[in-house]
Amino acid sequence: MVNFNLPAPVETEKPAFIHDRTTRPAAPETSRLTLAKRWGGFLAGIVLAVGFTAVLFSLRDSWGNHREWLVTTIPMLAIAAVSLGHLTARGQLKALTPGLLFLFFALLFTGADILADNDSAATMTARDTLSILGGIALGFAVVLLGIALFWVELKDPTRPPVPEM
Repeated sequence: MVNFNLPAPVETEKPAFIHDRTTRPAAPETSRLTLAKRWGGFLAGIVLAVGFTAVLFSLRDSWGNHREWLVTTIPMLAIAAVSLGHLTARGQLKALTPGLLFLFFALLFTGADILADNDSAATMTARDTLSILGGIALGFAVVLLGIALFWVELKDPTRPPVPEM
């Protein structure tokens, strides 16, 4: 029984080894492959977020005037990129198909826009059209990737790894 009259309560019946840290087992070894599987989707998402942001700035750069409001979409790009990385790591490629299709079109329009920027014969209307189409495709890709993550996690939520005991 605990004696609460003492300055620090002491339970005399409790064996000493319960609080002795040297008697605790060591943490299980975690291999690099296990860590790569655990964090791969998130790390791929971070890399993709940087890529999505580069595409956004490339599309924005071709317009004659500055549209700084485009920069406020970076958090949505980051969410979409982490969604893409996470669902790819989970093997949910079927749910990603619509978003990947629009991402393909965004990259296609971005590449064509970059080529048109470097071509002196291209008109400003063609460059604006390509950058607007690229921005719209990127916007649809962002929304569809976010919906895919929401849908997959609603149907089949991510489960923690089985404890190794």
